Amino acid sequence: MRLNTKVITILDAVTSIGAGTTMDVGDVKNIVILFSSDSSSNSTTQFQGSAAETAPDFTAVQSTANHWDYVAVNDYQDAAKINGDTGIVLTGTDDVRTLLLNVDAISWLNADMTARSAGSVTVKAIGYDNN
Repeated sequence: MRLNTKVITILDAVTSIGAGTTMDVGDVKNIVILFSSDSSSNSTTQFQGSAAETAPDFTAVQSTANHWDYVAVNDYQDAAKINGDTGIVLTGTDDVRTLLLNVDAISWLNADMTARSAGSVTVKAIGYDNN
């Protein structure tokens, strides 16, 4: 039986750099991420994860007291790994992707638009566990 969480909107058609809404993923094994862009997006979006006991401040610099890192995801289309330190880089084009994040021991997830000069990005996520 597959148990699903509700869909969480992390970034909602954002047009400025910054992290979105933090999602608690401590009780699920996998996350499906729905990524989309609009208006000829020229941007970089990276995914952030943390195994900290409490949610870190994903908008603040990484530190011992604020432990998080960029995490890799896999594209469902071709199973290609998207490096966490690279993220999804768009250059004046739009894209729709379905991604998978294995959250082994990750408790918190976020997405961060780290660069942008045009367009918008939306990121939604749903957690699931197969029992």
